Amino acid sequence: MKPQFGVAERFHAAAVLLFLVAPILVAMIVAFSSGNRLDFPPPGLSLRWFGVALGNELFIDGLLVSLVLAAASAVLATIAGTGAALAINHHRFRGRSLVQAAVMLPIAMPTIVLGLGLLFTLSIYDMQPGLLPTILGHAVLGLPYVVAMVTAALASYDTSLERASLNLGAGPARTFLRVTLPLIGNGVVAGGVSAFMISLDNISLSLFISKGDTLPLRLMQQLQSYADPSVAAIATVVVGLSAAGFLLSLAWGARRRRLVEPAPPGAAAGRPPAESKEATA
Repeated sequence: MKPQFGVAERFHAAAVLLFLVAPILVAMIVAFSSGNRLDFPPPGLSLRWFGVALGNELFIDGLLVSLVLAAASAVLATIAGTGAALAINHHRFRGRSLVQAAVMLPIAMPTIVLGLGLLFTLSIYDMQPGLLPTILGHAVLGLPYVVAMVTAALASYDTSLERASLNLGAGPARTFLRVTLPLIGNGVVAGGVSAFMISLDNISLSLFISKGDTLPLRLMQQLQSYADPSVAAIATVVVGLSAAGFLLSLAWGARRRRLVEPAPPGAAAGRPPAESKEATA
């Protein structure tokens, strides 16, 4: 039985959705402004600020740096987070709850505190703020999201499938690649996309351990010196790229579900399930 939603519930849901989406919509509308300032509503509509933004080398270089950082940190966070989720889910050991809490700690900790701690830690390893420390820091920040997504995917996972694969002679690596990973793939991809998005728009952590060359930091510098609609234009471009990546991940997940889910009875014969049952009877 489908739940029935009244007018009050629908209004509440619409209000929450509008509250979340309104800042993005305002920035996108300002990006098409014909004026020279960040005014809302804009005095007119124009595409010229997109040309200004895409012709700004500081914005383009910052976007490329942010994409490299996000991709590299997402890969590291996905590998480490998937391994941590499998270890926590599959094994029962002393201090397991403590390890799980420590892995999820970056979510609860303010990113400014985390960035300051990472800055002090760099000197221990004789490192300076730059690309590699920022990648590692963003990976730490994205790790809990990967662990949460993969752990959710493992909630309905049957570990006896792994044992059967091992008993049949497959090694641990082949078992993971051929059995475990296909079954938890949606959670792994969702965690990786989440880590990528968290890294792409991070400011507070990058402020301490990067050289200030990421796109969010350059946009912040632009807003402090001279704010024009080119800032909103490049932000709109990033929102479009993020939305495209999110839609692609949804399409990939839907395609995997269609491939993994078993076909209904009678589908191979070209009959719907009801007809198949009647024919069997």
